[in-house]
This record gives sequence, C-alpha cells and structure tokens, in this order.
Amino acid sequence: MNYDFINPPVYLDLGGALAAFGLIFAVYQLRKPQWDLVLKIRDKWQGNLFLFFGGIGLLLTLVRVLISETLFFCLPFPFDIPLSYEIAAYLFFIASPLSLIYFSTRTRGLFNKKTARRFYESLVWEISKTSDENLNAALGVLLPNFEEICKATQEHNQKEEIHQSASAILDVVLSDAGIVKILTTKRLNALQYIFAMVAKHNVNRRDAGIGIPIIVRNLFYDKGSFFYKHLEREGLALPLNIFESIFNSSAILTNFDLFGYPTLEYSMRKEIGLSGISVFIEALSRSIKTYLKTGNVPPRHINNGLSHLSEVFGDLCLKISTEERRGVDTQYSLKDEWWALHQIANFLGHGYTFLAYQEELNQEIREREKNVPEASFYSDSTINAGIAAALYKAFEQLSYIENTTDTYHTVLELLHGMIYESQYKEGYRPPFEKRMWEQIAANVVNRHYPAALRTYLEFIG
Repeated sequence: MNYDFINPPVYLDLGGALAAFGLIFAVYQLRKPQWDLVLKIRDKWQGNLFLFFGGIGLLLTLVRVLISETLFFCLPFPFDIPLSYEIAAYLFFIASPLSLIYFSTRTRGLFNKKTARRFYESLVWEISKTSDENLNAALGVLLPNFEEICKATQEHNQKEEIHQSASAILDVVLSDAGIVKILTTKRLNALQYIFAMVAKHNVNRRDAGIGIPIIVRNLFYDKGSFFYKHLEREGLALPLNIFESIFNSSAILTNFDLFGYPTLEYSMRKEIGLSGISVFIEALSRSIKTYLKTGNVPPRHINNGLSHLSEVFGDLCLKISTEERRGVDTQYSLKDEWWALHQIANFLGHGYTFLAYQEELNQEIREREKNVPEASFYSDSTINAGIAAALYKAFEQLSYIENTTDTYHTVLELLHGMIYESQYKEGYRPPFEKRMWEQIAANVVNRHYPAALRTYLEFIG
C-alpha cells in the first residue's frame, strides 16, 4: 500500500493524542509513595520530563492537524511529510511514561554532593507520615544509598554539607521509632546490611549519633525482635544470625558502646524478663569472645554490660526480698525471678569460664587478663576486673534475701568457676577475693557484722 502524499491519511488525530496524554496522567496518579520520594530528591527537570515529552507529543499532533497540506510542501524533508509528525508524536507519548518510570524507580546514586541535603530532608518528611507504606518507601530509598552515606562520613570533612547530611541521616532517620520497629522485627536482610556497611566503613558514634544504639536497644527490649526470634529458633532469624552480625564485629563493638547509654536505660531494666536476660547474656558472651580473640574491643564497653547485668541481678534480689518481708513464699510465687538469678549466676560462675577457651586468643589480652589489680566495673584495661566486681556485687545483693536454700544454690553457681574451672580463665579470682576480704576487714573494724557478706561466709563456713 502506497502512502498518499496528496491526501495523507490521519493515523493519530487530536482526540487520540488527548487520550494518550490522559493515560500518561493516569499512570502518574497510580505512582507509589517511593516514586514521589525519589522524584522529590532528583533534580526538578527529571521529575517533570514526562510532562515535557507528553506536551511535545500533543504539540506535534496539533501541528499535524492545524497546518494545511499546502504548507507542508513548503517545508524541507522530513518536515514536509505529515506522517513524520505522527510518528514523532507516538515516540514522545511512549517516552513520557518511560521517563517517569525510569527516573522514579532508579534509587541508586541518589545520595551525592549535589543532593545530600535534599536527600536527608526528603527522608525526614517521608517518615514523618508514619504509615508503613511511607516508612517502607523511605527504607526503599535509604538502603540502596546506604553505603554511599557511610562512605561520606569517612571521606569528607565534617564541615562539608555531604558529611553533615550523612551523619544526620544515620542519627535522625535510623533512630525514628517507625523505622527502628520495621528494621528490628520485619526486615532482617536490611538490618544485617546496615550493620555490615557500618562495620565495613568504620562508622563511629560521633558520625552516626544515636541511630545504631537505638536500633540495638529495640533488639534488646522488643520481644518481637530478631534477637528473640533467633533464640527461639524462629524462621529466617535462625540461619541469618543477627547476633553474629553485630557482636562478632570488633569494629561495631569498638565504635559503639552497645552496653551503655543510650542503648541500655535504667527505666527499661526492670522489664527485661527471663527471655530478655537470655538475649542479653548471648550478646555479652559473643562480645567477650570477640574481645578475647581480637583484642580490639575496649574492655570498658564489656564492663558496662557486666555492670548492667549486675544491676538486673540486684533488682531481682530486691524484688524477692520485698515479697519475703510481706510473708510470701517466693520459691513458688516468684519462680521466674529465681530462675533469672540462676541464669545470671550460671553465666558469671560457669559460662564465662568457657567462653572461647578452645579458640585462638589474642596473646596480649590473655596475659593482661591474668594480672588484675582490683575488681571494678570502671576498668579500661581488663574485663576480669568487671567479672570480679559482678561476682562480689552478687554476694552483696544476695544478702538481702532470707531464703537460704535457693540462695545457697545460687552461691554454688557463682563460685563454680573459681573452684572447679579456674584453669580455663585466670585472673578474676584474686581481685574478687581481695575485694571481698577488704569489705570484711572494714566491717570488722567498724564492729558490726558484715551482713552484706553473709552468703559468702555461710558458704566458706
């Protein structure tokens, strides 16, 4: 079939062009929240390009309709052929939604020097809407750019806008309650990726603010978090070990005090529960092993965890003591509390001695831990000082309780490692005994019975 140049047929009329333009707007109305967020971060011309293409298509159709055939013959090739206008209009109508999809779905590379501030502000605006759809949209944009964000905190000066924006994202966005909830209970892959990038690029607390500590806090205290799911051997939390991703990393344990403030708070200590204690001991055990094997973790960070565990132990003792004074038989009414005491005592007196005992340890750390001058949670040089302090404090706290049978068994657990397993961990018994007998001597000088040490004296006779 030959094309009639004298009376050319119309393949795309004005009505068809308007319908095509309307369909483009229909596609735009069906866009996802993530598309809006991406386009808000991009340059304006990229977000408006689909309108430009659609407008050009409509304009070409108008030219084809309004210009008479006689005028076409006055134009050079290919503008003298009406069909070329229709083909060009078709191409622009096709390019319009494609440009919208292309620029709104490509999320990588959005964070750079030019867009850093806009990226941060757009994310904050998105998460402020609080719905799951908007929060997931924010994560859908954040995660593909997360490595570049971490790099920016290390490769750029603190005074540069890109560094400030990157730090603000790690601080403000990662500490948002909605984002934290989704990451710690629903998005295990995203959670592991975040910690992997933080460790890889050596991001520290100064750069990241409170974002990382707040995530770990929710992992500790939210009973639906992946910490609890892993210990309960539930779903993907079992093979994808989040404990390993966090507490086996010397970089994360060095750069963030995960057992201090703001990760752990006094107000939340009493709500930890049995399962929470198991989670905490698992995290602390892995951190201690990482410290013993690498020697790169600050001992004070571990000692902060031991101090927190000691305070939990004291809260349990105080609760049992309070109920005893009311005449309650705590052996049956406070079974969970007694079991929690045994859990902690077992870790301090038995579990600790076997941590990494068959693995290759850092020799410098091994020798340093053998020579501990005193028991203290505030030691910056050894963790045996913290262990000794926790053991002494446990005896002091147990003295509040009248129940001698259960208390005696708890004492046996506390002393088990020192009596039967001293060859596996050296260095914490001398400072423990030194602190204990210093207190006994002080109380004798003051001429009153060392009530705080009753449980220890009962055991040694």
